[in-house]
Amino acid sequence: MKLVNIFLLFFFVLGCNNHIVKREIEIPSSSIEWGVKDEPPSISQCDELSTDVQRKTCFQEKLVELIYNNIDFSKIIVEKQLHDTLLVSLLVDKNGKIFYSGLEISLEIKNQLPKIDSILIKAINNLPKILPATKTNIGVQVSASFDLPLILKTN
Repeated sequence: MKLVNIFLLFFFVLGCNNHIVKREIEIPSSSIEWGVKDEPPSISQCDELSTDVQRKTCFQEKLVELIYNNIDFSKIIVEKQLHDTLLVSLLVDKNGKIFYSGLEISLEIKNQLPKIDSILIKAINNLPKILPATKTNIGVQVSASFDLPLILKTN
């Protein structure tokens, strides 16, 4: 009996010295690399397509369409014709919310449309949530950033 009591006392003393610490899950760096089977961000209409190329093209086209639909072109006035491509950097967080990250733009467009950043930010902030990227080897939804080309053409 004394042996059991000593064992229990020893167990409680050693067990109480370990403070409860919130531990974070560590994911090995090998599982963070983007693989062929991982799923990029998407829109439900595009998920039904059979190939990755079709899904990516569909996603880009639908996203561009949604952005263009959110821009009020009636208030935009330019002095001369423009025909150029903007490269908009976007971030899709793990909840499917889209955020503006930056813009590659020519000097000519920046001079003609000095408020293009705020116009795009407003349009992007009004976008609906989409399906976030998924790391399939660990089954976790993750944030993903990508560049979206937007063609700016005036008549």
